[in-house]
Amino acid sequence: STLSSSSAASDVYKRQHYPLMHRKNINWQTVYDTYYPQITANTTDNQLFGIFQTIMGTIIKDGHSSLTFNNAQEAGFEPEFNENIENMIQNNIADKVNIVASSVNNPYISYGTLVSNPNIGYINSKNFEPVNENDSEFNNFKAIVDETLTALQNKDGIIIDIRTNGGGQGPFAYYLAGRFFANNTPIELIRQRIKTTTGSTTASLGNWATTEFEGYADARVEGGYVAGVFPEDNTITASGSFQYTNKIAVLTSRGTASAAEYFTGAMKTQNHVKTIGDTTFGIFAGSDIFTLTNGSGAWKTRVSTHDVEIMYNNTFQSFEGIGITPDEPSIPTAAQVNAGNDIHMEAAVNYIIN
Repeated sequence: STLSSSSAASDVYKRQHYPLMHRKNINWQTVYDTYYPQITANTTDNQLFGIFQTIMGTIIKDGHSSLTFNNAQEAGFEPEFNENIENMIQNNIADKVNIVASSVNNPYISYGTLVSNPNIGYINSKNFEPVNENDSEFNNFKAIVDETLTALQNKDGIIIDIRTNGGGQGPFAYYLAGRFFANNTPIELIRQRIKTTTGSTTASLGNWATTEFEGYADARVEGGYVAGVFPEDNTITASGSFQYTNKIAVLTSRGTASAAEYFTGAMKTQNHVKTIGDTTFGIFAGSDIFTLTNGSGAWKTRVSTHDVEIMYNNTFQSFEGIGITPDEPSIPTAAQVNAGNDIHMEAAVNYIIN
């Protein structure tokens, strides 16, 4: 049946290209043997989608992997955002920061100074996803970052809030991080490898990539190639006309994801930076989107295609499915939230002034 063919094809993509089974202790053959027999010629699209929901939400649990049916239903995985942190962020920022009016509606960054201490700057890094897919958008982003740093360059310290930054593109995250690097020495921030054969263990993966690989040709993938690796993009260095090297507090949460986690790792290579808040989401892999069709509609599956380790505390480590734990873990109580406190901001101020 078309449904069974679609499911089998989806399994092939996961089995051939998904590189994170060993990170998540998944035996894909066991998953396949459990769920594939449930799919028959009489299985409806909604029933099939339900099976995928179970697999993606309870087994794969990867924010970079999902399955969409007819551009309407998506089986994926979202982080468990701490409710108190979410309420704390929503309720308090407007009262605690004098945001520069011209930056309020900026899609990337809003900035200002603390109400309680105007000598401390504040940057809300909202996301690293380009608003427009054109060559000039990166320059627009850099101009916004440069404006922000120029305005805050004489402050005693800066709080960078990425608690709701869901990621985007690496170069955007790297440019912002590079404005805070203490020297011009390039840092190899991440390393990548991809699957070269089927299987659920590290034996199915290739070596850590040292040369560029365009990817495996596949017309069903956006861009026409699967699992491309470009090691030259894995190195980060100082950016902009000057670097800010006073104390910096980076606020993180489960809402800090993907490129924002690369930003977190990049900032943690610097001695004047402290991270505060909750553990990040834990999604680092690059991904590709396959389009599959059957007689009743279109299925798209987004699949992580890279196993990534990030330089952290001077060694490469994987935080896939784990997230980066902050230097100062901090979860507010409901009473603190109701009292109007932002304990992450308070900890950041304490770090900067002491």
